[in-house]
Amino acid sequence: MWHRRSGKTKTLLNFEIKKAFERVGTYYHCFPEYGQGKKIIWDGIDEQGRRLLDTHIPKVLRKATNKTEMKVELINGSIWQIIGADNYDSLVGPNPVGLVLDEWAVSDRYKPAWQYFTPILVENGGWAVFPYTPRGRNHGWDQYAIALGNPDWFCQLLTVDDTQMVSREDIDAARRSGMSEDMIQQEFYCSFIASTADILIPFGPIQEALKRELSCAGSGRIGGLDVARFGDDRTALVIRQGGQIIHVESWKNKDISQSAGKVISLYRAKLFDCIAIDVIGLGAGVYDMVRNAEIPCLPVNVTESPSIDGRFWKLRDELWWKVREWFMDRTCSISQGIPESERTALVKDIQDIHYSYKKMNSLIVIETKDEMKARLGFSPDYGDALCCTFVPGIEMRVNPIDRVPFGRDKAIFAEKSSYDPMRYGLS
Repeated sequence: MWHRRSGKTKTLLNFEIKKAFERVGTYYHCFPEYGQGKKIIWDGIDEQGRRLLDTHIPKVLRKATNKTEMKVELINGSIWQIIGADNYDSLVGPNPVGLVLDEWAVSDRYKPAWQYFTPILVENGGWAVFPYTPRGRNHGWDQYAIALGNPDWFCQLLTVDDTQMVSREDIDAARRSGMSEDMIQQEFYCSFIASTADILIPFGPIQEALKRELSCAGSGRIGGLDVARFGDDRTALVIRQGGQIIHVESWKNKDISQSAGKVISLYRAKLFDCIAIDVIGLGAGVYDMVRNAEIPCLPVNVTESPSIDGRFWKLRDELWWKVREWFMDRTCSISQGIPESERTALVKDIQDIHYSYKKMNSLIVIETKDEMKARLGFSPDYGDALCCTFVPGIEMRVNPIDRVPFGRDKAIFAEKSSYDPMRYGLS
């Protein structure tokens, strides 16, 4: 996923021809519509007035050129051809070993085309590339999430800040010419959010946190637990150490005692120093068991009044806003030691949360969990667990345990905890 004007098509043309000379076979460059391929590549002209076809597939490399079918036979016997997702099934005897699905996120027509070619590429030991600039949270977002969580895929997201191929002056000129801020964020900063007006946490700061790595060894490790209420919800655990999220995990289909037992085991394994537990519903029972096990913990009832008067409607709104400010400061990190599948799930939970203001008193209100689930199709349990780590007073519960770092996301400990239950008013 590269930003607009980054040279995706030109780069992949070079890549395709290189691969075509490494292995003899058929290579397709596919567009959402067949006619787009003719305009963009076959008849395309670059900034210097040169035909793309001639600069990227020079005649010295060609054995034959078929203008009608937009097909080139290379001197080593490989075939390179432009096709469209709107006519992929009209090809006779397709057997490609390489496939580029240009502007993947633009059209739903790609879905059946990709299903058609997948078994062929698997059988041939072939490859596919999905170049695009995001178009909101459609199948392009789904593909990105799949790629992030699969070690067999190469996945890269580049904004103008990464490539420096479009200057800030050019972007400012686009603004002055009437290009909306939403479109600028999408086209130049690869934002998956089509409209950012009511988005709580913009995707840019989240993406930066994924790339940033911090050292927070001196800070306490605070856990946040969102207990599953029913159905397909997850019980989600997020552990934050200072400015870095260091651990994420979830589980399903466990009763109160099983969930409490897991939390107690993780504490005894020295995974966290204290934990804030959402006590609404089944979480109250989990909290009681964890507290009785003399583990530093704090109950969180997000329906209570906020700690800051005159700004938020409920405590839940305040906590989500703290998460927003944490990311917007651009000094936080989501540890790269966390498995990609869990990092992806966490990002998915926090990157499309909406907020608004109460009309009568202008208090900040975050959409409810039920509203999120109805709109997104899932419950943002990791996001709610992360919110718990920001509950007021949680730092007072931290009782750091002596520990010896081991690896990037694990720890072993040299001594037992010196936890004193009376220190926290527990018995």
